[in-house]
Amino acid sequence: MEQKCELKANGLELIEIKSEARPFAKINWQALQEALNKNFVGNSYVVAWLDHEVRIGLWQNQNFLFYENKLSDLKYVQRLRVFDQQKELLVWRSNGEWKGRLRIDDQGEETAVVVAHQLLFGTTAKSLNGHFTEIGEKRGTKLILPFANLKVDDQRNRVFIKTHNYVKTNAVHQAGYFDCRFVAFTDDRRNELS
Repeated sequence: MEQKCELKANGLELIEIKSEARPFAKINWQALQEALNKNFVGNSYVVAWLDHEVRIGLWQNQNFLFYENKLSDLKYVQRLRVFDQQKELLVWRSNGEWKGRLRIDDQGEETAVVVAHQLLFGTTAKSLNGHFTEIGEKRGTKLILPFANLKVDDQRNRVFIKTHNYVKTNAVHQAGYFDCRFVAFTDDRRNELS
């Protein structure tokens, strides 16, 4: 049962939920595909930090779907998050090896979580091929998102990434974040984009 406590000064929300994480010591492309096929049946979002860019897309029908690009191996990936409302698979490169963890909410131990909606840059939008929208800033920075016909501006119409930030206290009762997962893309009214 989710309990909420609104932290009005900064827009954060403190909740208590069940959550568990399952680590992967080593991972390769085949193990990643198997983990995704097992844990993500419907459409899920993907954020991939590559050596030269950030790509945002979908995990759909057992494939990565990005605007004009496919991800077919881990060669240039530094970090990868595949997520939906209930879980996230995070994979990262460390000393030439791949490690990962699967975090699943609504099962496991009760955990304090700070829910945040972090603003993505992007005050202009351009529709691409009817399935993706490029958002950008005057300074030239751009992101391509897997949503058709997004409307953004420099006022209230903005895109956010909803995150769960998991809190743990140490032996002297100092609280800190020990994990973070992406949950969804939202608008300024906290409605999930689709």
